[in-house]
Amino acid sequence: MSTSPYSGAEIKRGAAHFLVGKFASALLNVIIIFWLVRLLTIEDYGAYVALVAGMEFALAITSLGLPWVAARYLPEFRLHASGIQLENFIWQIIGWISLFLIASSLLLFLVMPWLLAPIKFAQYTDVARLYLIVLFIGGLGRHLQDTALGPLLQQGRAQISIVTRNITFPLFLGVAAVQGEVHLNQLVLAELAASVLSTSVAVLGLIRHLRSRHDFPGRVGWNPPTWSEMWCVGRQMYVTELVALAYSRQVLIFMTQRFLGVETTALFGFLLNLYGQVARYLPANLLFGLIRPKLVASYVDKGCMAELTRNANLVGKLNLFVLVPLLIFAWLAGNELVSILSGGKFIHSGNILAGLLLALIPLSQLQILVTVAVVSDKSQLVTWGSVFGLLALPLAFWLLELGWGLWSPVIAMIVGQVLFNTILIGALEYTTTYRPDTIGFFKLLASALLVFTLGFLVKMAWAGAFHPDLNGSVGFLQNIQSIVSMILTQQIAVPGDGYIGLAIMAALALGLFLLVSYCFKPFLVEERTRLNRLLNRNIFVW
Repeated sequence: MSTSPYSGAEIKRGAAHFLVGKFASALLNVIIIFWLVRLLTIEDYGAYVALVAGMEFALAITSLGLPWVAARYLPEFRLHASGIQLENFIWQIIGWISLFLIASSLLLFLVMPWLLAPIKFAQYTDVARLYLIVLFIGGLGRHLQDTALGPLLQQGRAQISIVTRNITFPLFLGVAAVQGEVHLNQLVLAELAASVLSTSVAVLGLIRHLRSRHDFPGRVGWNPPTWSEMWCVGRQMYVTELVALAYSRQVLIFMTQRFLGVETTALFGFLLNLYGQVARYLPANLLFGLIRPKLVASYVDKGCMAELTRNANLVGKLNLFVLVPLLIFAWLAGNELVSILSGGKFIHSGNILAGLLLALIPLSQLQILVTVAVVSDKSQLVTWGSVFGLLALPLAFWLLELGWGLWSPVIAMIVGQVLFNTILIGALEYTTTYRPDTIGFFKLLASALLVFTLGFLVKMAWAGAFHPDLNGSVGFLQNIQSIVSMILTQQIAVPGDGYIGLAIMAALALGLFLLVSYCFKPFLVEERTRLNRLLNRNIFVW
């Protein structure tokens, strides 16, 4: 029996903890998102969206590549180092991260009025300064979950910390709501209290795990990599992240606030929350939270690029397999979905949500490509890809100036991710033996296009929206133009009322996609066998 901390048994146990925790977190996150948009005024909700974007921006800047150092080298330390070496390495990383968070929070406290003035948020200076405490405590907790517990395959402890935050946050918020109208400062205080509890749980979980490993002797003859070696990976990835930040969704939120105002920012922030929920629970996040340590560990032991390529292609196709039905559903029923989920505050914006989900196609593949590059010691290629993605930023400015509204940041996101992917795939193919499964990806995208066309025709027929000339040649071009216009503006009502109509469209999108995928067979026989063996069920027959 294998005693490896990254053995198949450990992976399955970690997967069970991960999936249970993710399911609970997803449910609680959805509740929080929908409650907040109903609880706050549009102005306060828009300001909260900007605060969260600022926190994400600050966390990326203050990381200095340390999460990638942990992702690359923690599995190696876990396999070969003694308990004391492992403990020292982890606390060094956490110590550096804490120091950078404290320094950045103090600096932001001083310059906050100058930062908020350009985006017309000067009236929120006091609340933003209070939110800096959330930046430090909540940011530290996130690093403990993702940077330390994740690569150690301590998914149970990490998920307990996340669920603790997602349970206590709405509880504290509910106490404030019972007392009267909830304002932004009360929301920040509730999030701060929840972050304190969540981070405390993560610290205790990490301490207990390290104590259980304290007496481990380590592998004889193994020499730990020096910090200069590890900083090479961290520095390269940090430069990449800084470049990518220039056209990140956080920057696009600030641009939206500057050009389109707080109400449009609130809408964009709500749609990005829905987009984030889908992105967070795609299979690629299993790669980052669970499978990535296994990939690193197997590559360190065997240096096998072929196995890494097979795993990367499998996870990439799983991403699309999960994403495509959601994307089709958003195009077919987006307006009704956004209206219901926002409590009627945001209407006629389903096409924007569908556009954001379309941006997830290249984004989901990008995460996998970056992991392949880092694991195979080609992290410099990621920097070049991010540089080409910078072209998305002037594109967003140009479209905003032309009056394209919210389509401006959405198109910029799609273009930036596509450019990043294209450059990175080409560079990996040129410098390594990595090859994407082009045929499998094409089958999935072809399935998506066919299912959307069928679903749209069924939807039009159900709504009685067929043009009488569609069966003839007269007015054919006008009818095509009318259909395209309806696709872009989403003017066809969902059959049925409310949730019933949404359920019908969801079943239609999923059912048609499964049927077409069964015919197209995007997964290889070997991939279907591996998935069925992992799940202990003969589920994947596609």
